[in-house]
Amino acid sequence: MTKTEITIHTDGCCLGNPGKGGFAAVVRRYENGTEIKKRVVSDSAAQTTNNKMELMAAIAGLRQVKRNEPAKITVFSDSQYVAFGMTERLPKWRAKGWRTASGQPVKNQELWETLLGVADGLDVQWEWVRGHNGDPLNEEADALANQAASKQVR
Repeated sequence: MTKTEITIHTDGCCLGNPGKGGFAAVVRRYENGTEIKKRVVSDSAAQTTNNKMELMAAIAGLRQVKRNEPAKITVFSDSQYVAFGMTERLPKWRAKGWRTASGQPVKNQELWETLLGVADGLDVQWEWVRGHNGDPLNEEADALANQAASKQVR
């Protein structure tokens, strides 16, 4: 039996916050430990925030995954907002009616709901990686996100 694994390295950026933003996801597919396919997806927005771009990167990456084939998926993000949001904060926010611990509405709720929807039914693990720390796969996503943001015209 073929063992399929997918890694998704994501990054979002904002030139000014809010400002011109970009995001990227690098999706790699492995079968039996060998990389067999790589896909890059990126885009930009004229007026956005860094957190929105981080969420969009994860959404875009997971949208590249075929739903009809079982695979172990690991999303690597240098955004604690995304990684810990998905693993720790989200259940609490939902239980409190999309409110934070301080009772404030959760920012970017619509994007969180979209991310939940694209992750639904998939075997997804979320991993935080320290950004700008020499991880070549994270640096690749960072460079692509910055390229996307730089191409954005106001």
